[in-house]
Amino acid sequence: MQAVSVHAQPETPLEPLTPNDFELEGWDASVHFSMTSFTGEPRFDYQDCRRKVNVRGEEIRQVETELGTLVTVTLEPEADAGELLFTVLIPRTRMDGPERRVLVETQGFLTRGRHPRGPAADGQLQTYIPLPLRGWAISFDFRAGTRSSCIPPWVIRTGPP
Repeated sequence: MQAVSVHAQPETPLEPLTPNDFELEGWDASVHFSMTSFTGEPRFDYQDCRRKVNVRGEEIRQVETELGTLVTVTLEPEADAGELLFTVLIPRTRMDGPERRVLVETQGFLTRGRHPRGPAADGQLQTYIPLPLRGWAISFDFRAGTRSSCIPPWVIRTGPP
């Protein structure tokens, strides 16, 4: 019998991933923001008990800040009550593990703007409702068409514990 020698190679560390897909929920609202999609455009889906809004591309406004990325969409354009916006703070997130998703907690804001009508319109022109959000930051490979090679899609869709 001949001796066989086995040399274990050190495991190559995974490169940290940056999430590009966020599935968030809070109160009666759900938010899905994808920084890119199969078409290359970002997409944003918002739903609460009163409305369901799906926007793409340039309808999504993104501003980088020290806090993270502020992402804003219009839920109700120039209505009589004033424009209704939704803004979510997308936190900076890093993933070192093989799961390609991490739990995140952040804030959303519903902003109602009112239109000044004449000189009697002095005062605050916007009101805000904060919306605490919790959910998943996910690294999604759109070229492969899968969210992760490590997690079945049904696990991701179940949401946070």
